[in-house]
Amino acid sequence: MSRKINRLCVLSGLPLAASLVIGTVHAQDANKVINAAHISTYYPPLEFRDPKSGELVGFAIDLFEAMAKKKGAKVNWSGSSFAELTSFAPLKTGRVDIYASGAMTDTPERRENGVSFLDFVYEPYFFFTLKAKADQFKSPDALCGKRVATTRSSTMTTGLVNKWSEETCAKAGKPAVVQVGATGSAEEELMLKQGRVDAAVAGVGPIAHANQLEGNTYITLGKPLNKNMYGMAFSNEKKELGEALKKALDELIADGTYVKLLQKWGLPVDDSSIGPTSSINAGPTLPK
Repeated sequence: MSRKINRLCVLSGLPLAASLVIGTVHAQDANKVINAAHISTYYPPLEFRDPKSGELVGFAIDLFEAMAKKKGAKVNWSGSSFAELTSFAPLKTGRVDIYASGAMTDTPERRENGVSFLDFVYEPYFFFTLKAKADQFKSPDALCGKRVATTRSSTMTTGLVNKWSEETCAKAGKPAVVQVGATGSAEEELMLKQGRVDAAVAGVGPIAHANQLEGNTYITLGKPLNKNMYGMAFSNEKKELGEALKKALDELIADGTYVKLLQKWGLPVDDSSIGPTSSINAGPTLPK
């Protein structure tokens, strides 16, 4: 009798055991997909939609796909506005695992939202204008009192221009730079062509990309306003994911893939490379 009972117990336990095994497999499969957010606006060469194919392309896209491949994972991309990304709601609600691009600056203020940043690339920011106006702006000082386009949703760029204007224009008794808000680099370039602004501020990447497409239409003015550090944001509750992706990125740096991708997308290696290893939460406080 006891043998029959034991046998029944063993048999009755099979569905439970099977469900546990299946659940484990599903959990492992889930780890093979990384839900990653990208910025839905145009920000070449880090990320943008190819005008012909509509495919999501760019340095950050290629880099993260390569990082995921190192982990044996696939990437499920979803687009968000920059304003939504900076609210960090997609990370807090678990809708995505990481911001894999988005050209988001790693700052202590943003890390106060319960997130960390895997720093992956530098981007120097410059004043730039039309090449046809080179004679008018032989020195950046000529921008005092002029209209300059900046991305309105980026406190970093507006802060850089405010600081430069205070140190360069105000101290010399000259009128301050007049900032004009734009949605991004594409609108800044349009505003320049239409004569609505005299200059603009953008990262070296978008400027280089625009010159590739338009035959060197733009020139940078003076030295970089800063050397911006971009990071891939992830929730502090997913530190293991962040560390695993950092390891993958460091492997890509070591085997030369990282530099090849910088070169592929026209980013200057000396100015843009994060260095021999990546970092987490190394971004400094920026001017406001």
